[in-house]
Amino acid sequence: MEPSKARMKVTNRIRHMVDSAIIKNRRYLEDEQLIKSEQLDVFDEIFNANVRDAEVKELSSHFAPLLRDDHPCHIAIWGKTGTGKTLTIMYFLKLLSEICHTEKIPMRHVHLDLSNPRPCFRALNDLACLLNASKRYEKGISLEEMMFRIEKKLSRYHGYLVLFIDEVDNVRHDKDNFLTFLVRRLPQQIPAKLILVLVSNRLDWPDRLDPRVKSFLRMNELIFEPYDAVDLQHILRIRVEKALDPGSVEPGVIEKIAALASREHGDARKAVQLLAKSAYLAEKAGTKLTTDIIDHAANELETDRYLTLVRTGPRQMKAVMAAIIEAKRQLKKHILGTGEAYEAYKAFCKKADTRSLTGRAFGDLLAELDLYCLIRCRIVSRGRYGRSREIILDLPDELTDHIYRSILSDFEIRESPKCRS
Repeated sequence: MEPSKARMKVTNRIRHMVDSAIIKNRRYLEDEQLIKSEQLDVFDEIFNANVRDAEVKELSSHFAPLLRDDHPCHIAIWGKTGTGKTLTIMYFLKLLSEICHTEKIPMRHVHLDLSNPRPCFRALNDLACLLNASKRYEKGISLEEMMFRIEKKLSRYHGYLVLFIDEVDNVRHDKDNFLTFLVRRLPQQIPAKLILVLVSNRLDWPDRLDPRVKSFLRMNELIFEPYDAVDLQHILRIRVEKALDPGSVEPGVIEKIAALASREHGDARKAVQLLAKSAYLAEKAGTKLTTDIIDHAANELETDRYLTLVRTGPRQMKAVMAAIIEAKRQLKKHILGTGEAYEAYKAFCKKADTRSLTGRAFGDLLAELDLYCLIRCRIVSRGRYGRSREIILDLPDELTDHIYRSILSDFEIRESPKCRS
């Protein structure tokens, strides 16, 4: 039996992608897919290239007292997302642990990851599990009992204990109790020399603490600045060597991605994400990775980000967004008044057979869209006539078209020719 045309098309497409593949190990383009040993190998190469050398020197100076049997104070580390705070500290603590082992200095470190917000009890429960002091509880045990179990587990340890607490500002309830326990109570109850490494993306995090906690929390500070273009080139070059086929990347590609990333955000994760997207598009086109493909990949990533926000948003928010797009096209105005947008919203709801919300609820949805940067709202004074809100939609036309078609598809509405730009 001969294969169908559809099957032949799929087979040919798969063979084309296999034959033109330039990605030899995709896991090195996604850190979440790497096992710990592979991550450490990548970090080792990155730090051997003197990336984050100044920060590693600062950490070395801070922890140097361990080697003379002294007790370093706590340290707080700040920086934007994607600046390598977590990876640098993990790598440094691994090296420090090896040095202490060689010098026969008892030292252990624990990484408490609070990247997802949680209450004080859950944070302490996670810490207790890392210390093998308790199993995971959801309820049925008091906060005091959880603290006691941690203290009991550490009651016989006389070395250095480094608690690396990542995203410490994500303790949502009783954060003062959480830090009071770590800063005041725990050091007095255990024989170990406790050193806290507190990491956060928020520079104002200490300002929100209880004054009594702040008075006890004596610490040094270290700020991770965004990566510059040279550092990003080192990081991307290592990823290219491990993930892509040799000779598949044209000259200037790494430099262009590094320049774009350093100018916009200095985020290494986003730079690697752009590299991965560019490599995928090159495979799809059956060509080498060129500088022109990078521009196309950057536009697609931007589009994907906004489309994801719209697709995952509530149905009424989509209706408001579609109404604003329609109003701008039909009225041919760059700036819309709230009344014009609300009338367009009610018309869209009628077309979509959806109940329209009140003006107040509509205003709340406008504020939400403004928060997501899908629109811009500004308050304008009209003198004796009071103040009004103006709505500006200044997304690129291509992106606006993508968003509009996505919303119409969700509402199962066919696009009207007069609404097309």
